[in-house]
Amino acid sequence: MVFFIALQSFLSKTKTKLVVFKKKKSRSSGDGGVDVLSDVPTTSSETIAASTTKDQKFQLREDGRKYHADEKVSYLFPSDDDEADRVHQQHWILRYALQRNYHAPVTQLLQQGITVLDSGCGPATWTLEMGETYPNSKFHGIDASSVFPETIKPANVEFCVANIAERIPFPDNTFDYIHQRLLILGLTNNDWENALKELYRVLKPGGYIEIVEPDMQDLCNMGPLLHKTQYTMSEMLLSRNMPPKIAIELQDRITRAGFVNIELQMTPLHLNHTDKAGYLLWGDYKHAYLNIRPVMAARNPEWQDVQVYEKYIDACGKEAETNKTCVNWYAYYAQKP
Repeated sequence: MVFFIALQSFLSKTKTKLVVFKKKKSRSSGDGGVDVLSDVPTTSSETIAASTTKDQKFQLREDGRKYHADEKVSYLFPSDDDEADRVHQQHWILRYALQRNYHAPVTQLLQQGITVLDSGCGPATWTLEMGETYPNSKFHGIDASSVFPETIKPANVEFCVANIAERIPFPDNTFDYIHQRLLILGLTNNDWENALKELYRVLKPGGYIEIVEPDMQDLCNMGPLLHKTQYTMSEMLLSRNMPPKIAIELQDRITRAGFVNIELQMTPLHLNHTDKAGYLLWGDYKHAYLNIRPVMAARNPEWQDVQVYEKYIDACGKEAETNKTCVNWYAYYAQKP
């Protein structure tokens, strides 16, 4: 129960309101708000995410990391403990920076008791925390890889291996609220179309869907070093039929999928400057850049050298600090008519 001891120490009764376009240091109440504490905990996948890889296909590549080998899974990050640890930490950082776990107006519903899907849950930090916070609701997490915990979890939380780009094992009109975050490096254009259709199918009429993605192509106040990094990432994604500007495109995609009452909350987050959230966020971005080095190096051969690549990413961090670079985060929520 190490995870939940750490989790309880991080949670607080007071909630904080997200201020769109500007992050406040003060505390107030609002949908999905959480206390902003001074420390962001580190959670080890060895403690809470030991799981089996039965019926899943993986391969070891030249960098020694384990990746999906299933051609139907487009996810570019490794599928191992180091990546799971990064995603755990990423959750706490985003919770701290955005001052909330969700944006949709579902707090009262969650308190009363609803059925929730966490699509692409990964190691399930969001799912587990929400399950502890809202014991009257039932939470289901799905992911293409079984990096989620199979035994140590709240009684109201369940997980299964499922690819959101295909049909998932739930009947029509099952969920009152669906949450999905950070699949920009995990879905192709076709995957996004299929995923939105599938999420529409399993959402109840009147239910809410929420999707959160960063604009990874056009950072605010981006210098030449980061521009090269982001351009390389965009070209790499396009070569794989993956949309680098999915954060901007989601408005139209969600509309075409049939959802209504679409709302957008955009929040610029500092990258390696100004406040603790900015420095923490850069730490996550740096870790992510290092974890996708093989696919980045495929388009820039000089980055095949690990030390050269690491020095370049460090230089990007210094540039972001000097230029006061920001990343715009887009949170959409909508309803099924």
